[in-house]
Amino acid sequence: MLKLPRFLITAVAALLLVSCAAGGQSELGNGGTTSANDGAEWSYTFSDSTGADVTLTARPKKIAVLFSSYADIWVTAGGNVDITVGEAVERGFAGESAVLVDAGAGHTTIDLETLTSESPDLVIGTADYACQTNAVDFCRSVGIPAALFRVESFSDYLGVLEIFCNITGENARYETYGIKVKEQIDALFDLISSADSTPSILFVRAGSSAKSTKAKTTSDNFACVMLSELGARNIADTNNELSSSLSLEAILVEDPDYLFITTMGDEAAAKDYMNSLLAADGWKDLACVKENRYFYLPKDLFHFKPNARWAEAYEYLAELFYPEKT
Repeated sequence: MLKLPRFLITAVAALLLVSCAAGGQSELGNGGTTSANDGAEWSYTFSDSTGADVTLTARPKKIAVLFSSYADIWVTAGGNVDITVGEAVERGFAGESAVLVDAGAGHTTIDLETLTSESPDLVIGTADYACQTNAVDFCRSVGIPAALFRVESFSDYLGVLEIFCNITGENARYETYGIKVKEQIDALFDLISSADSTPSILFVRAGSSAKSTKAKTTSDNFACVMLSELGARNIADTNNELSSSLSLEAILVEDPDYLFITTMGDEAAAKDYMNSLLAADGWKDLACVKENRYFYLPKDLFHFKPNARWAEAYEYLAELFYPEKT
């Protein structure tokens, strides 16, 4: 059973605090409180991933999304992205006419002057980067509604999608890209529920050098959470040498059953670097390397959040672990 994210629980509690106008109702289930009256006035209060309450007094028409994965969810919910970062345009979630507040991914800088001068009705950012939390704080200080989200699991995604669909009014999209996806995931877990193996895995996020190549854990990577849910044991979860550096000695001791690799930055350069490691003494002696149980995972599913494709991502991993059941 998938757990609800904390901010959804907070949103339910907000129902007790927010008074709805005559004729008001809560849209969907846990995504906040909506009120409306016969004069077609609309307001919506929800809690973001940090627990902050955000109130909108009209459906927003001009939206700033500072993180490409959340631009993806916003578009899935039926919205348009007017102000964003370069990566969101590159990934097709905003048009070429979108105003950019960072030419890259918005990980280190957000142009506050450009952002506020555009007077967005709502700003959406990620709680994972300081520049975006600072941008959201600043927007709030000047009266611009702004929210921070964190998505590290399908349940997190489902909660954000529900809030976004409540804002856009496209509630049917929550059914299509949320509930139906959950049904697919539940059906997959029913198929593999009888599996009694606990394969050990190493998950590596590869860059173009040793400095940017790290083992990831279930505490800091959503794909590792998915692998854990599918029954895998991540050797980096209990070995500090691996979580702080990619220690070959520690990896050889554990000799994991599977090696999963995602790339960041220049994909070709990252693969070249990782392939050079796998051909080196020690690495090439690992059973998972000798027996071809190492896999480069698709970047669009396992580096970026899979969002509406979360069921597809689970199925991809399950087929590697349990080909006879999927």
